Amino acid sequence: MFIKNTTFHLASSFFSPKQSVILLMCTLVMMSGCVSKEAFQQAVDKNATLNNEMAVQRQQIAQLQAAAQNLTQHIENKKTEIEALQQQNIEAMAELERQSSIYGARTVASQQKIDQLNQQQQALEQERQRTEERFQELQVISEEKTGTISELENNLELERLAREARIAELAQTYDTLVASLEDEIHRGEVTISKLKNRLTVNLAQKILFPSGSAGLSSEGQEVIAQVGEVLKGVADKTILVEGHSDNFKISQTLQQKFPSNWELSAARAASVVRYLQSSVGIAGKKLSIGAYGPYRPIADNATEEGRAQNRRIQIILVPRES
Repeated sequence: MFIKNTTFHLASSFFSPKQSVILLMCTLVMMSGCVSKEAFQQAVDKNATLNNEMAVQRQQIAQLQAAAQNLTQHIENKKTEIEALQQQNIEAMAELERQSSIYGARTVASQQKIDQLNQQQQALEQERQRTEERFQELQVISEEKTGTISELENNLELERLAREARIAELAQTYDTLVASLEDEIHRGEVTISKLKNRLTVNLAQKILFPSGSAGLSSEGQEVIAQVGEVLKGVADKTILVEGHSDNFKISQTLQQKFPSNWELSAARAASVVRYLQSSVGIAGKKLSIGAYGPYRPIADNATEEGRAQNRRIQIILVPRES
């Protein structure tokens, strides 16, 4: 009994449980001496079979351990992926909240802009209505103005025709004066000029007045009568008679009557006007007098010829003041 226990103990120390059982059986057979060779061979074959099975099981265990390690690594990888996905989810939620805040702010701003645009549209609509009303008012005014413009155009046309008639009349007057005073113009005693709507007849003093006198000579009366007859038929004009002198002082014998050239030039102009009214028959309201003494010379007073030109009477047709 002791030997059996010892043998079993030793077998269990160096072999696996199955190997220990087989070894123990072999030992018992050998000790008993009763076991046949065939039985022993069966035991050996069975042991080999068991060893093969154990090798296969060890290989399966190794494969299972490797699969377990792979599965563990796969689980670790999945955990890492899950953690990354959780972090992405956290970031996505944060971004979603940020975008939501931005969208909310933009929505408020957009609504304010919409309200503002609506107000502007209402203001524009009111302005459009006011513009239409103003347009209708202006249309009425325009129609009235059109009538006024037509009337003004007609008046302007009439004025143009009247102006052309006056110009034609002035030209005719000029031609008539030139024709009637041809001799005097040829002798240089009379000059006639026409500028725009003014006609000027310049008469030398020597053919009108004796020296130092303001009374018209017979020749002077004839010349003034010729001029007056032509001018008498001109309408819408004023006949301005201007007296001019040279710059020589009045002689002492004449100073009591004409203290200066002012008085002499004025007296000579007055004589012409009086003759035009009383003898030619021109209405007094169409006549006027101007006296300039020596202050509007047309030639140099340093020569006798220049002084003779400055001693003159000018009869000017000017537009009548309304």
